[in-house]
Amino acid sequence: MGFLDFLTGGPKKDPVHINDTNFEDEVLKSEQPVLLDAWGPDCPWCMKMVPTIRILAARYDGKVKVGEFNVSDAVKTAKRFGVRGTPTILLLNKGVLVGRFSGYQPEHVLDEEIRRKFIEKEE
Repeated sequence: MGFLDFLTGGPKKDPVHINDTNFEDEVLKSEQPVLLDAWGPDCPWCMKMVPTIRILAARYDGKVKVGEFNVSDAVKTAKRFGVRGTPTILLLNKGVLVGRFSGYQPEHVLDEEIRRKFIEKEE
């Protein structure tokens, strides 16, 4: 980890962009568990979540697929999970919803939930 990564919370990776067209292949058929960030373009809390999502995508690369979808562009996906507000974080394993958070969540909360639901079960 370089100094800049240290200052900004660690290495970052862009999440997988999910839409109504690729949802089945990227999420339902995923070999890995999935964390999905449902966001909206006019949502300031969603923008505040971006660094956290990118850090988690890098941290769990190869273990957990981290994706995101704009609720305005992926209306069917948002409706499928009853997303009524943004940000909403969805945790899925083999296409089954196993966790959900509404509103802004600090990195440590999502990190603990990923470890509890997905990583500790592997060990």
